[in-house]
Amino acid sequence: MEDGTLITLISLGVTLLFIIGVPIFLVIGFWVVGCSLVIDFTLANIGVTLFEGLNFFGLLALPLFIMTGDLINAAGIAKRMSDFAYSILGWVRGGLGMATIGACGMFAAISGSNAGTTATIGSIMQPEMAKSNYDERFAAATAAAGGTVGIIIPPSIIFIVYGFLLDLSISDLFVGGMLPGLLMVIAMQLACYIVCKKNGWGNLIKFELSAFFRLV
Repeated sequence: MEDGTLITLISLGVTLLFIIGVPIFLVIGFWVVGCSLVIDFTLANIGVTLFEGLNFFGLLALPLFIMTGDLINAAGIAKRMSDFAYSILGWVRGGLGMATIGACGMFAAISGSNAGTTATIGSIMQPEMAKSNYDERFAAATAAAGGTVGIIIPPSIIFIVYGFLLDLSISDLFVGGMLPGLLMVIAMQLACYIVCKKNGWGNLIKFELSAFFRLV
């Protein structure tokens, strides 16, 4: 049987494994091992290749950014960011939702993770939005949408991975992500305002300059 036919059968087999719920890492591993046997690629080289691929100092930034986000959350800084954003936007209809997105943008600029941003800011702001006369599904969707800026606003973990894999300047990728990330935040805040204005969601608070300076 030709190598191309065997590789096709192996690919179909691992696709079936993926469909029935086998973890993706095992699926990829089975495919790599199977194809290596077909093309007579020494299996020992797989371990060497994996080690050389992971032995890169830049990848150390990934766990460190995530750890930084956890430390910020544990120290209460994430809650302070949320309160600061709300003190600016709370007087506008849908201000708490807009503050949620703004807080996601600020937290993303520290953690570099979309999942970490959504989990941290969402756990703080979603219950507050539900208490403030927002639809619970809209509140959850707002926190989830705001978290997507975590992969755009630098320092982005995804940018680090892209730069490493494609041999691109990570600093240039960071610079290139600033404006799109800011525009994403503004666009989502505008959409939040329109939806909340239409449905009358959210409680308004009076803008207090003292509260603003207290949280700066």
